[in-house]
Amino acid sequence: MNEKHLVAGGIRKNSFGFTSSRFFKTLGWLGVAACFAGAIRIAFFPVFSQLILGGASFFFVMLGLVLSVLTLGYFLLQSILAFCYRQAPTLSDEELPRCTVIVPAYNEGSYVATTLRSVLSGDYPADKLEVIAINDGSQDDTWDWIRLAAEEANGRIIPINLVKNGGKRHALYRGFQMATGDIVVTIDSDSEILPDALRKIASPFADAKVGAVAGNIRVSNLDGGIIPKMLDVAFAFGFEFMRCAQSVVHSVLCTPGALSAYRLEAILPINEEWVNQTFLGRPSGIGEDRALSSMIIRDGWYVTYQNDAIALTKMPLVYRTLCKMLIRWCRSDVRENFLMLGYSFGRLMRPNFCWLVLVINLVFQSVAILLPLLFLPMLVLGILTQPVVCIGYTLICTTLWSSIPALIYGRRYSWSEAIWSYAFGLYSIPLLSWISVYSFITMKNSKWLTRGLPAGTAPKAEVASDGLMAGRL
Repeated sequence: MNEKHLVAGGIRKNSFGFTSSRFFKTLGWLGVAACFAGAIRIAFFPVFSQLILGGASFFFVMLGLVLSVLTLGYFLLQSILAFCYRQAPTLSDEELPRCTVIVPAYNEGSYVATTLRSVLSGDYPADKLEVIAINDGSQDDTWDWIRLAAEEANGRIIPINLVKNGGKRHALYRGFQMATGDIVVTIDSDSEILPDALRKIASPFADAKVGAVAGNIRVSNLDGGIIPKMLDVAFAFGFEFMRCAQSVVHSVLCTPGALSAYRLEAILPINEEWVNQTFLGRPSGIGEDRALSSMIIRDGWYVTYQNDAIALTKMPLVYRTLCKMLIRWCRSDVRENFLMLGYSFGRLMRPNFCWLVLVINLVFQSVAILLPLLFLPMLVLGILTQPVVCIGYTLICTTLWSSIPALIYGRRYSWSEAIWSYAFGLYSIPLLSWISVYSFITMKNSKWLTRGLPAGTAPKAEVASDGLMAGRL
């Protein structure tokens, strides 16, 4: 990966890790932005409610005040925790554990070879690295590209061809069964990792309590339009702020499929439960990464985040595909939040600070998903009765809240690109606000939605086989 590619992916050399003074300045700006946004919400919400709701305004005024204060307090807590975050020190070759990398692929075409080459070109010791590439019944030429990458690797890649598509969860399950490493790293086939990513993500496992580690995900196809640019800023907030805070209390809620690592000792006992997971009587075909995180936390392991273990991944380019991806994510969040809250007051019940913050995170995430059920009707009513006031209030609040991820992205990467945070905020209200409501209503649906046969690609001929594994090269 050359310098140009790193910059295109939104990553600059020597940009990782804040100095103390820079981090304090950033924290200060975050505090100012959060306080200002909270104050504006508290000031504007009563006026907004009175204008559009008449006699019913008291309830909404009180609700707005309570939510504003709680939200402000929540973000201040997250800011303090994020400030306390420290990534694990990098291990030497001798200290690194044996690692199995699993790359499941479905209808990925040539890019899966790019993914596999990025794994082998890293600085992880070759004698400690095992790579398993699994074709999950693709309808295109994905299997051909896996075989090509395996041939180029001279035996360093184990290619597996599952003739029948069973879903990503089942492909990973097969890989977990075959893995011989002390840790297992999962990488999506539409991603590529930086040369030191495996070393970085393996380093936290020096702590025997760590069961899983989430990597840092950035967007690779920034030249594909405004959607990838907006998501890159959103990812910086989600990973370099929220996951930093969650890592301090050892409970990162989601280990992303694009790059995550698991201690084999932690996942083998839950492997069968995980692959056969159901929700409301139906198989859970989505959210396999979130489910793994939940079960590992439930069993008492630490789930942490390694900020400098970086993968570049492709994001949707069009609105329809973006909505499908977000619906899938939101449905799995709804499911796992319900399950994790049950764990928290059952098997996880160990009242301490880390447990309390975990519960707070689950509650706030659940509330964020459910609130549009209330506020979308209010927004529609406001636009119909007092459009100028409603639109003005919405624009002010959205702009202020968008300042938080903009500040994080600007200090971390690029001030000029931070403007996409505001674009994403304004884009989300009319075009994406409905997703959490729809996802909640349709939470039983576990369809993947986004990985069909690429347009213009002819399906391959059907291969007759009564087994899942067609063989190895």
